[in-house]
Amino acid sequence: MKLNLDAKTNEERKVKAYLEANASEILAEKINNGVRIQKDGKTLLNKKTLAGFMKFACDEAKKQAEKGAHSACIDDDVVYGWAVHYFEEDSIEGTLYNEDGTEYKPPKPVTPSKPVTIYTTPKPQPKPQMSLFELMDNNANEEKPSENTQDVSQKTVQPDNPNRDDEEPCDDAETDEEPTEEELQEAAETEEEHPEPAMHEKAKAVQMQGSPFYQRYMRIQDKYPHCIVLFSRGDFYEALGKGAQILSENLALTLTGRDCGLLERVPMVGVPHHAVDNYIGKALECGLKIVLADSADSVKVYPQQTAVPKPAKAEEAPVRDDPPAGHGKHWIDEKTYVDDDGLVHNVEEPEEDDDPAFDMSAYDAEALARLDEIFGNVLELR
Repeated sequence: MKLNLDAKTNEERKVKAYLEANASEILAEKINNGVRIQKDGKTLLNKKTLAGFMKFACDEAKKQAEKGAHSACIDDDVVYGWAVHYFEEDSIEGTLYNEDGTEYKPPKPVTPSKPVTIYTTPKPQPKPQMSLFELMDNNANEEKPSENTQDVSQKTVQPDNPNRDDEEPCDDAETDEEPTEEELQEAAETEEEHPEPAMHEKAKAVQMQGSPFYQRYMRIQDKYPHCIVLFSRGDFYEALGKGAQILSENLALTLTGRDCGLLERVPMVGVPHHAVDNYIGKALECGLKIVLADSADSVKVYPQQTAVPKPAKAEEAPVRDDPPAGHGKHWIDEKTYVDDDGLVHNVEEPEEDDDPAFDMSAYDAEALARLDEIFGNVLELR
């Protein structure tokens, strides 16, 4: 039976002759027309050649060779059996063709690709909002020409030409001379021609005062200059400035800074509301004085000073307006009085005097005064 096989070598011709002599009609049909198979979702025509068989036979021979051997001796009957098996078995692929007759090329295996990192352009971060004072400073700087720019524009660069005889050597000593009165006057006139905007000066004055919170804080601090002020702000009591530095050193508090509308951040420490009593106790142990302010009107000073009780004012004895009838009495207090004769009497405890009261009305008062001048206390009237 004639087979449509192309034999190029002697080995291929021997195999072709064997197949033409021994192949069945079904095998001859497969060899001549090929076999349709399904692969990769397509219907393909599987046609086998003698060149393909020779490659198949070499692979089988290698399997039969001893381990490590590069060649093997195979009987002809075994090779012919491989030929029948090769062309008869549909699972063995030869050359595959599409239905239009073109050679089929299997698709390249898809290797799992690495995850692609998609780079997205970061969104521009919004610029921090400038305060009114910073905005005024920027506007003023833009309006005011730079002194360095003026200096550069006024300078003229002269090329260094050694061949010119009319150039005078530069004298460095002249640059160090003090400005003359004329130059100072010109500089003053220039400043008058370009005054700084009044709004800028106002902004500087406001900026030096600080934020409203800082102004309230400093009013309390000025009222208590020897104390450290803890002012309530949110959930914390805050100390600013030098007081914050002292608390940080003595109580091991973290020293940070707060923007209070000044040129630089003000040192600040914060104490939670629920722990303020504990920190005040530690501050008092260190010998510090604390002013706790919940507002400008609610202020407590630590250590708290106990009020010294004022001495009770002695009650004045009521004046007796009702002396006994027939006697002229001048009351010193409720129990004591002086009569018209100058004698002192005690109402409750009358003193029993062995000597009766001396009646001075019987003597000449002028004579007695004269005698008293002469004898002093030696004279005693009986």
